[in-house]
Amino acid sequence: MGFSFFYKKKERPFLVLDVGTEAVKVLACRKENNKTVILGAATQYFERYGVFNGQDFAAEIIKKAILKAIAGAEQDFIIYSERAKMPALVTLPPDVLRAEIIEQTFRQKDSKKKIARKEEKIILEQVFKGAQEGISQTFFKKFGILPKDINWISFNILNIKVDGYSVRWVQGYNGRELKFKILVIFSPKYYFESAQKILESLKLRVSKIIHLTEVLPVVFGEKISDGIFIDVGGRISQIFLIKNEELMQFRELEKGGEIFTQKLSETLGIDIESARIFKEKYASKQLSPESEQRIREIFLKEKRTWYESLDIFSSPIFLFGGASLLPEIRETPGESKVFYPKDLSNIEDTTNKINVPQYTPSLLIAQFYGKEILRHNSSSR
Repeated sequence: MGFSFFYKKKERPFLVLDVGTEAVKVLACRKENNKTVILGAATQYFERYGVFNGQDFAAEIIKKAILKAIAGAEQDFIIYSERAKMPALVTLPPDVLRAEIIEQTFRQKDSKKKIARKEEKIILEQVFKGAQEGISQTFFKKFGILPKDINWISFNILNIKVDGYSVRWVQGYNGRELKFKILVIFSPKYYFESAQKILESLKLRVSKIIHLTEVLPVVFGEKISDGIFIDVGGRISQIFLIKNEELMQFRELEKGGEIFTQKLSETLGIDIESARIFKEKYASKQLSPESEQRIREIFLKEKRTWYESLDIFSSPIFLFGGASLLPEIRETPGESKVFYPKDLSNIEDTTNKINVPQYTPSLLIAQFYGKEILRHNSSSR
């Protein structure tokens, strides 16, 4: 899937639909010159946990949450009548929309012959096929999912080397060994098709299904060329290593804010929703010092589990996502900083709602799309 259409002059508004493991975030945006203007924003939590666990893809619960989030954004900006016309950028939960970085090597028989355009196409087809096979084998061993049950979404070349020298493309070069670093976005077919049906039923004009690995180097690279970025989600956190504006590594950590919510629920004997609200008040310093101290004691084991699972020894570390405000996560060892929406440049928030790092991933996607609009309009002049 690619960006299906762009607009010049005054851009048509677009939607960002960020579906996580716990909640749905919706932004209604417009690109105005170099700024991304936020016209509407809303968050809606799922009515129950685990809607994406195993084979339990609770379509009606997910659809209901998306509709409520869109309705919340509509209170700021009337988008209902325009919804079918507006491009929508969609990201799905990390266990539904997957990303892997894989390296592939292609060896030429004639190292002195320059690579023509037709040969480049054949080479890329072979390395992409090799990437598919490598990921399929790993995925089958880990989850038991067959290659035929994987939906391949995109292949993005991060780096190419010809006999050890970095190049932007292979056409016109000669050499023996061609090395490719490839970012592959894919999804288990069952989950992906279920998500597609939900989006179609909502009459959303999906412009692109997008993963944060595609977004971060483009948006952050200009401002922060090196660092570790952690999107602290509900059940799954995503860790990105960027060096010299290039995505070097990516991995998922099957831990996030949910372990703290569950601990509060079990210890205090309250339901999950009440525990989540209590946790958020603790994270935003709305509790008394005595209550804060009590929760810190409750979270001691979970804090240690988080640190040990993280296994990061370099810095700087930039944290964002719904659970990044928890002291137990903010105090991640090393030079760590919570990345707020206000830390992003060229954002105009007309709603005064997006002041928490829970919205940072959605804003990154909005800015990425804005950059694509500018790039497309510049190249078409």
